[in-house]
Amino acid sequence: MSTTALLAEGDWTVLRGPVDSAAVIAAATAVAERHQLQCHQADHNAIHLASPDSHFLVTVRWKTLPPQAPRTLGFQLPAPAAVEILIDPTPGAGWLAAELHDALSARALPYTDSELDGIRAAMPLLERYSTTPQQAFDGWALLFRDHYLEHSTGFVLAMERAGIPAEWIFTSAGIDRAGTEGAWLLPAAPDASARALRDALITHTGAQVAVAIADFDGRADRRGVTVLSIGAAGVAPLRITDHEGKRQEEALTDLIAAAAGIILGQRGRGAPAAVLRGISDEAREEGGVTAMLHHRP
Repeated sequence: MSTTALLAEGDWTVLRGPVDSAAVIAAATAVAERHQLQCHQADHNAIHLASPDSHFLVTVRWKTLPPQAPRTLGFQLPAPAAVEILIDPTPGAGWLAAELHDALSARALPYTDSELDGIRAAMPLLERYSTTPQQAFDGWALLFRDHYLEHSTGFVLAMERAGIPAEWIFTSAGIDRAGTEGAWLLPAAPDASARALRDALITHTGAQVAVAIADFDGRADRRGVTVLSIGAAGVAPLRITDHEGKRQEEALTDLIAAAAGIILGQRGRGAPAAVLRGISDEAREEGGVTAMLHHRP
């Protein structure tokens, strides 16, 4: 995860991951030392980064979370500890908050040792053949569909260690072939593409519409493909339902994409676009599909 833009004035951000208090303090202290700033630990779960004249610039707070869902196919015992980290900058300190975000993300995103053990246990052949380069792979290239791999990163790294050069490892994700006629590429920034499409539709028709960009995806546990949203504009990606006090998040744009998928078909066999009416939801911007990802790009 990389903070590609500085946080706007007054903005704050939240991170979640399997890190402990010591790792949060170490990351904040390293950033402070890099810029010759002061570090003041307010209590066991908060730290302030301040200028040399003791003016607070950014406050970092964290709290322990209950055991989280595993990031691997199997549950981990014991479940890795997880914290929620709030990064709150004062006006003018967005640049420092962005740097803290990157530093803490680097500690929160890597797999834990128990998760790595689980990945290796789920791929025994990779564990066996990735310890040393294999002569059998000399002169080979690897092309695979990462739609069907839960641990694509681990698979790619294992194949590289087994002797296939990184430049000869390819994935066909993000592209659909059209026989001998060519291929379709997915948009590089689907949410931005959805916003551009929506703006153009509103400009030329005057209709207030929302846009969802859909793609077909496979699942590791069953045959066949389904449809999910990869970009959206004008509609919140998640919808909260509340029934008798039980709140549930629904992946609204995925539901929209799945409904449209019956008409869209795959690889040009259906319609290029579908219009859905009567969906009960307030049109609004809430970060597109990116906003509901656990690990945002």
